[in-house]
Amino acid sequence: MNLDWLQSFTQAAKQKSFSKAASVNNISQPALSKQIQNLESSLNVRLFHRTPTGITLTEAGQYFYNRIVPIMTELTVIRSDLQTFCRSTPVAIGSLPSLATYYLPLRMKGFKFMDRSVSLMLQNTSSELLHSLREGRLDAVFIETEHTLDSLWRYELFKEPYYALFSLDHKYRSKNSVKLRELCEEPFITHQAPCDLRNHIIHQIELIGYKPNIVSEVTFGDFIYGSVASGIGITIIPELLAKNINHPNLFSLPIVDFGRKRTISLITRDKNLGSTLYQYIKRPDQTDHTF
Repeated sequence: MNLDWLQSFTQAAKQKSFSKAASVNNISQPALSKQIQNLESSLNVRLFHRTPTGITLTEAGQYFYNRIVPIMTELTVIRSDLQTFCRSTPVAIGSLPSLATYYLPLRMKGFKFMDRSVSLMLQNTSSELLHSLREGRLDAVFIETEHTLDSLWRYELFKEPYYALFSLDHKYRSKNSVKLRELCEEPFITHQAPCDLRNHIIHQIELIGYKPNIVSEVTFGDFIYGSVASGIGITIIPELLAKNINHPNLFSLPIVDFGRKRTISLITRDKNLGSTLYQYIKRPDQTDHTF
């Protein structure tokens, strides 16, 4: 039994005609007749007397009609209330902190989906954001692509290289770029776990046979920049962050052999939402993040 069968039944009972009910429901008469047959088969009861002059409800059909009409009316009210609820509930967007700080604000300014406003939630790792998306707490997320699942809708937004960040008096001040191997002996400052960036850095350093010389672990935010500026150590950050640092006592250099770029994607469970959101953030009046 499904809602289409019930709608066909109630309309046929009102119109006392399969052809008129089919016209009202905007389906063919054979399709409506088939739905009525399916409903009768499901209930194991005959609902209509079929005669050359039309149709009438059987005694069982009249009983079913009297019981189902209030339910159908309530379902209509629930559907309307649900649509109102959805319009008043913000679209929940999840993001990594770096993207929420430097990539999303201007691109999502004024964005609405089906007249719904937007709320933004930050989480430190892509896996946490994906879990929240799967659990229904988020409608869309901006994360690193390697964490995505094939069952979810996704669109790749951009790729970016990694940079090393130094204090202004560091010996590499005159360089134009740096190799990862040159950084392996440096005192290293990293974010506390769990953190996608921390995991990537450690993995890439271990791939070339080293272990990072971690001297300090800090929480997320600009505090790590102050630690580097004071000369405690260096750190590694994506280009998005490197290009937006305006600290007078810091400079950054591209790492030419980091191994792979960071790939950022938009992920949703709803293709319609994903497509709309992507088209909005890629509007011509938005500044592209290209490398």
